[in-house]
Amino acid sequence: APNLHAPIIEMWDDGVHGPGTGKPKTFTTRAIYTEPTFKYTFWRADISLSLPQEAEVDVVYQVHWGADEHAIQSYSARPTYGFRLPAQASQWRMCVTSNLQFTRRVPETARAALRGSGPVLRDLLAKHRANPFHVWVGTGGQFLGEGVWDDCEHALRPFLVHGLDPTRRAHVPWTAEMSAAVERWYFLEYLRQWFGVGAVHPSEAEGQVCIKQAVETIPYTFTPDCDILPEMGSYAPALHFSHVFSGVKHIGSKYFALFQAHTTPTLAHNEHEFLAEGFHSIKKLGPYTSILTIDTRSERQPAGIVDRHSYDMLFSELEARVPPTTTNLIVVSANPVIFPRTRSFEPILRGAATTGLAQIISYAVGGGSSGGGKQARNDWVAKDRFGEVMAVTKLNDFWTANNHKSERLFVVRSLQEFARRRSVRITIASGHVNCLSAGHFRTYTDSKFDPRKYPEQRGFLSDFRSMIQLTVSGAVQEPADSLTLRAYHFAGRSSSFDMYTEEKLYHTFNVDVNHLPPPNNNQKLLARRSYGILIEHDFDNDRQHPGLLSFFYVENESCTGTATPYIINIPPLRYPQIPSAGSFAQQGVRPTLRPSISYRSYTGGGAGGVGAAVAGGVAAMGAGQYGGGGNDQDKADVFEGDPYAYDVPGYEGGVMTSSSPPPYSSVPIDMAQQQQQQHLPPRTDGTYSSSYEHTAAWVQGSASHTTTGSETGGPVRAPSSQPVMTQGMVSQGM
Repeated sequence: APNLHAPIIEMWDDGVHGPGTGKPKTFTTRAIYTEPTFKYTFWRADISLSLPQEAEVDVVYQVHWGADEHAIQSYSARPTYGFRLPAQASQWRMCVTSNLQFTRRVPETARAALRGSGPVLRDLLAKHRANPFHVWVGTGGQFLGEGVWDDCEHALRPFLVHGLDPTRRAHVPWTAEMSAAVERWYFLEYLRQWFGVGAVHPSEAEGQVCIKQAVETIPYTFTPDCDILPEMGSYAPALHFSHVFSGVKHIGSKYFALFQAHTTPTLAHNEHEFLAEGFHSIKKLGPYTSILTIDTRSERQPAGIVDRHSYDMLFSELEARVPPTTTNLIVVSANPVIFPRTRSFEPILRGAATTGLAQIISYAVGGGSSGGGKQARNDWVAKDRFGEVMAVTKLNDFWTANNHKSERLFVVRSLQEFARRRSVRITIASGHVNCLSAGHFRTYTDSKFDPRKYPEQRGFLSDFRSMIQLTVSGAVQEPADSLTLRAYHFAGRSSSFDMYTEEKLYHTFNVDVNHLPPPNNNQKLLARRSYGILIEHDFDNDRQHPGLLSFFYVENESCTGTATPYIINIPPLRYPQIPSAGSFAQQGVRPTLRPSISYRSYTGGGAGGVGAAVAGGVAAMGAGQYGGGGNDQDKADVFEGDPYAYDVPGYEGGVMTSSSPPPYSSVPIDMAQQQQQQHLPPRTDGTYSSSYEHTAAWVQGSASHTTTGSETGGPVRAPSSQPVMTQGMVSQGM
């Protein structure tokens, strides 16, 4: 018998009927968790809908209680919600966001100058109403957990004592009072930040209304970043492995699961298909696009971002779950994989607090004044409540930090190998850094696989090492200040990733949103609030192998909306698919995992529990693994090996084997013959140029072809000084 005291969802998915007309589909719910302080219950409903064949439909739904006293309510008395259900032939539309909250360090003057939290989110919702998004991809920062230390200071006082020795702080016990206070804080703060319950700062009010409307009307997939605890996993081992940090992390992860994934940490892996230890996931968006979400926060430790066992499971499941028809794999990572290498900043920043450099930086950032505003705040040399230099902790968060070098190499090579095996174009979507950028990996032009030797293959189109990364800035959070941007720009020169692959940031922002040169002529990084849009698109009218169009919608100078978008094309990969690669997904058989080791065995975080982890972490710090002293050799000696330094298929000891194929396809691409074999009409009204180097964005008959300032072999961008579409055309083309 149905539970009369559980919510019931009624849904109309035929695009014709709605509340009060037609027979709805009914979905029951089940309780997954009851909050201990206020006794609120979280309910989950598993909804399954079939995609229509041709036309998209608007799905309408209502939620009501099964108890008699509530069931007598009329349809008109219940709130009604809705979302857009794509058709099987639809070009999927996705919005990408980052950092939807102001940090507490942003002063009133800066919030007022930005006109609060609403302008960018309001613009995103306007585009959603004009042509609804099918998926909302959150790269982290949907919720901000930084306030737990301030608001729970009374309960956490034994751990937060100023000047406490790191070893003693690491052994402060986690008490029931601490647990209750932190649990209550996360629950109430989610209600405040997402739904405006309780005291709401005026600068945050509009943004919270927008977030509430967005989560009600756009199906979303989120990854955690500062949602659990900012910079968690990048602190010194003594802090990271402490009892209190572990307790806060556990509760923060639980409420991320409840609010942002509609599950619990236990159910997430047992029933709801999250992978490994964190919130990694693989989702299919129709037949041609899949999303791999890499949780770079839940498993993060000073020794690595994601555990090696988790990587093995992720890439094994990727082979099994991604269908053979997939042409685009979007890899979601909170932190950008392609970003300026800031390892040279760390020794300077560590010593800045004890030298005259701190005063020089403070004067430079503050412009010689002590007034408010972002330019007067000095995050580069300031220390947090634990005595850690804040900038160093943030830099350790990046993929490009020195202690993540081998892991980054392993991840990129593994993705390149998957792209080669499956002929899938990989695109990386990221955020976190509060500035926009776009970049790519590609075959290094000075290697023996020089693309100039393969002119008939059009370079980028058949290079399996080519992956484009799109990094959006915060939609609400204040953009990076000028000093931070200059430091990134100084360190952001092109470099070789390895002996085969080059990494590079594009000169995407050759003009600012005001059609003037960007600040400091920095064309690679732009410090303005933004969001991104990704759309499936049929390049060369090839309906079976669509690529992606990406749009950067950047806040205008008056902070009232967004300006003309920056557009980057991401064509599909033209590389012969290895026949055996598709058999895993077709047969549902997972490839055998390679023998692996875990860095947890080196950090003391394994079966020994929290106490053993603390001891191991403190010992590692004393040996020079983390902190101001020690060098790279000392760090290597602590771990006695590298869990990520093993042979990716196609490499022997980090060197590509002679038996591996070249990065460019030796098979000619005959698009006309493909079209004749498919007998499929194009999903759009026009055609794309076959020469990718001379292709710009094209949407519903509007094209802008330009090669000015384009990167050789990379995507051609449309400068904002030459708009390729108007607001109305975006609605048609999306």
